[in-house]
Amino acid sequence: MARRSDHSREELADLIVQAARKLVARGGRRAVTARAIAGEIGYAPGSIYNAVGDIDLVLLRVSVEVIHALADRLDAVAQESQSMTQPLQRVLAVAEAYMRFVTANHLLWAGVMEPGLSRKQAPDWYSAARLRLIQRTNDVLVPFFDDADDRSRAAVALWAGLEGVAALEVSGNLALEDGIDAVDLARSIVSRYLTGSETPAQPGRRPRRRPRRRA
Repeated sequence: MARRSDHSREELADLIVQAARKLVARGGRRAVTARAIAGEIGYAPGSIYNAVGDIDLVLLRVSVEVIHALADRLDAVAQESQSMTQPLQRVLAVAEAYMRFVTANHLLWAGVMEPGLSRKQAPDWYSAARLRLIQRTNDVLVPFFDDADDRSRAAVALWAGLEGVAALEVSGNLALEDGIDAVDLARSIVSRYLTGSETPAQPGRRPRRRPRRRA
């Protein structure tokens, strides 16, 4: 077992968060326990509380890492989509990137979305990470709304819609309806909200089906 002096407190905190992230990716949020993390990093369980805090705080740190990873991806897609001539296509590209990230990392994202600390209890660094995602949506909506307040409300509304689809996707409930695809549903929400009409599913795409979870 590693000695406490092998790492600084900051280094140990990072080891703990990375171990927790691996546990979430393998087995979901409930796989993260002090004993499981200790087994991953070779430290005593008490070291986790000394370096980071309780498991809720560890999971919040994991959530922030995942949120920033998604935000980085959305930033890259927004940059790549600047060559698109239609503003709607740029918004759709960001929405699609969000859904693809969620479906590719569904256990991690489920861990992020499951309730832990209430928003009032959450530290500022957690709230700032979530605001970064909403700001990305706000930025791509500039061509649609001259008024900043209207744009902010639209960003929150669209983000709430996308998070709802994500929640259904990671829980496996979208699979209960044949032909329902998270990416196409995200496109539909964005298009109908911004233009009032449906955007067709991308040609040649078939809904992806993930095996239903066992009870």
